[in-house]
Amino acid sequence: MNDKNKRRTLVGILILIAVVAYFHFFRQAPIQSRDVTTAAQFLQYYDQKSGKNINWSDFDHLPHEKDDADEGHTVTYRLKDGCELLFSGDSLDQPPRWISLNLEKASIQPQDKEGKIEPKSIQTREDVIRYVGQVGGDHVTWSDFDHLPHLPPEEGASGLYMVIYTLKDGSMLSLSGPGEDQAPWFINLSLTPDKK
Repeated sequence: MNDKNKRRTLVGILILIAVVAYFHFFRQAPIQSRDVTTAAQFLQYYDQKSGKNINWSDFDHLPHEKDDADEGHTVTYRLKDGCELLFSGDSLDQPPRWISLNLEKASIQPQDKEGKIEPKSIQTREDVIRYVGQVGGDHVTWSDFDHLPHLPPEEGASGLYMVIYTLKDGSMLSLSGPGEDQAPWFINLSLTPDKK
């Protein structure tokens, strides 16, 4: 075999090794609903499903509470990281119309391989979950998200001060509480647009 053929064979073997290594080490297997126990895992599942075909019963393995009312149903699932997953809709037989994550009870998580995230670099829902998990829901401040597009603060019907931020990925982050001089009481990440 001449040198040219040896080089081609060697290059082919190296390419094959690289492809096998990629699929073995770097490609994540799809996450199943039964494996979801944290907000970050739910986002991975939500993105994998493109926000569609998510069913209420997919998460019945999690501790949850149902609230049935004349105008619809709400189920709150408690995640291991302290966050809550909320599904709301007209019927339990249809996919939920609204999906959101309540992050205010998030506990501080150990630093992951991605490292620390600074508030000014928050742009996506994954960034929000990473940041809130990093500092803990009790330590989030209004100014952490001032760099994001938002409408002027307003007082809601409940008398709470509220600011709604728009993330780069189209998700909405809302903070509400007594005012900017105190930490927000509620941190809600809405994953589905209003479908009225």
